[in-house]
Amino acid sequence: MTRPHWDFEYRLVAARYEPLSADAELVVATRRASAVSDIAAALRRHGALQVVPLVERAPIFWYGVHAEGPLDFADVQRALEDAGVAVRYVASAVQGDLSLGERLSMDGARAATATSWAARPPRVHPEPTAEGRWVFDEQGGIAVDRDVCGTGAGTRVAVIDDESIEPDALGLDEEVLVGTHVSPRISHHGSMMIAWAVGLRGDEGRGIAPFAGIAPDASPRLYVIPKPGRELTSLPRAIIRAVDDGADVVLCATNVDAATSPMLDDALTFANRLGRGGRGSAVVIPTGREISSPPGSLHASLTLPLGDPASDPRVICVAPSGREGGWFLWKDRRERLRPFANRGPSVRIAAPGDDMAYPLSKQARMGHAESSGASAIAAGALLLVLGVDPELTVDELYDLVTATASHDASAVAGTPADAADLLPAGTDRDGHDAKCGYGRLLATRACLWATDPVAAALSAIGEDRAARSYLVRRGGGAQSPYTGELARWAARAVRRDPGLLHELKALVRHFRLLALYAERRRFQPPEAVARSLALFVERLHRSHDVPQAVRTELTRLERDAIDCTRDRTRATALCAACEDAATKVFRESIRLDGEEAVQAVGAMARSA
Repeated sequence: MTRPHWDFEYRLVAARYEPLSADAELVVATRRASAVSDIAAALRRHGALQVVPLVERAPIFWYGVHAEGPLDFADVQRALEDAGVAVRYVASAVQGDLSLGERLSMDGARAATATSWAARPPRVHPEPTAEGRWVFDEQGGIAVDRDVCGTGAGTRVAVIDDESIEPDALGLDEEVLVGTHVSPRISHHGSMMIAWAVGLRGDEGRGIAPFAGIAPDASPRLYVIPKPGRELTSLPRAIIRAVDDGADVVLCATNVDAATSPMLDDALTFANRLGRGGRGSAVVIPTGREISSPPGSLHASLTLPLGDPASDPRVICVAPSGREGGWFLWKDRRERLRPFANRGPSVRIAAPGDDMAYPLSKQARMGHAESSGASAIAAGALLLVLGVDPELTVDELYDLVTATASHDASAVAGTPADAADLLPAGTDRDGHDAKCGYGRLLATRACLWATDPVAAALSAIGEDRAARSYLVRRGGGAQSPYTGELARWAARAVRRDPGLLHELKALVRHFRLLALYAERRRFQPPEAVARSLALFVERLHRSHDVPQAVRTELTRLERDAIDCTRDRTRATALCAACEDAATKVFRESIRLDGEEAVQAVGAMARSA
């Protein structure tokens, strides 16, 4: 039997989550704030020794309970309810749990906004061309074009980690301790996540040079939690704290395997529903890696479990890609290829994880960033997209970077240590595979789609260069036919409505066919363009969430387009302006000038 293109060694090393009904370390979640003394009094006869508040921020209220021996969850809940405490659920504070508690009620809950976390203004940063900076490039990297993507100014990123060295070199807005009284200074891991995503200001006395990351003007905070595996409350508490502080993107690149719990569900719901003023904060988690063999198998598991935090639908799960764009593979001492990441149905996107510059290294060395580094690069890219359009919802953000990803061929140059490690062999019809998700994240393409509907339509038909040229030209001065506010809103509307996108793609294809052939234009009635524009704007008008300022501008544009359909002189002027812009955009996109472009395209047409 031939193995299907989607199949791989989808087996776990061990069971992650065993049902648990009692524990000595508990979390009691309630519907509203409760007095610690009331909870302690209700549980005293059950052997509870200590009750402490963990989170008291509507709609989440958690209380930690420490007992001298295991307490039955059902008994605890009954005792508290009998005492008048409004219990949502009782869960273990130390063992992962796939059960869901009572749903959070958002009634009256305040959306999270940044009140004391300062944003940074845009600045100009040097863009070195050292070998380790390939991750910025289009070939194998995430394609960062500063003219389109900006620098992430105005955005905020929270990195959750369990240790960090050289925090003074990072330029942190703040270092926040959650569930711990000390920040370990053993590993660079947390510092590297911040440096790759944002950058660092450097430390001349320690020989650490400044480094511009993917989003160098995002404002970073580091949230330090205890080492994973000891308890389950610090990670969700850190997510809630970071989102409540105003984080646009939360990066959890520390080990979170088997950390799913009702508390994590609450935290991700909080981020998704209340983050960024109600638009939702993005949460980024790497795939991790499991190279042990499952029982009865000689192959590495390399399996991302469906129940783990990285597989949660409210999270963007990131896999590492290599310098050629496919899944990241490294060579062992015998020159055999091995992967460095898990695979699974929930992998959403890939980002570079191959040899990258180590920003904190006193020698300009490179090293494997793996899935952690890939998630930091992806977090930086998300900050760039939110920098160009802060109004995107988190679901729109996830959809945007997924839709604009590059579906790289996974060509393998070399001999694998185990052929099973490289499975699955193919890609599903929707472009997904278990190794790289929907493909390699492309920051410039995502920012084009987020910034302007015409640029989005051009990119959608494969004309990324033309899209960039159009966007730079449109944003260059007072001659723009519409405002940036309308452009960003319309770009979101086009993403939501496939019919709108089709109308716009038809128009840009029309102008592409005319751009280099002036003689074709006399056969096209100019009123046709005005009519198509009027119908497009009318459909935009019917969108359900049109801001008042945008509605006023749409009304003017629609009226002008309708008037052009009734006046040939005005229609001709409108059509000529569009054709002139298209000629400049498409000539630039193929990097040819004037008559040379016409001759080149004409030669292609004659040969066909």
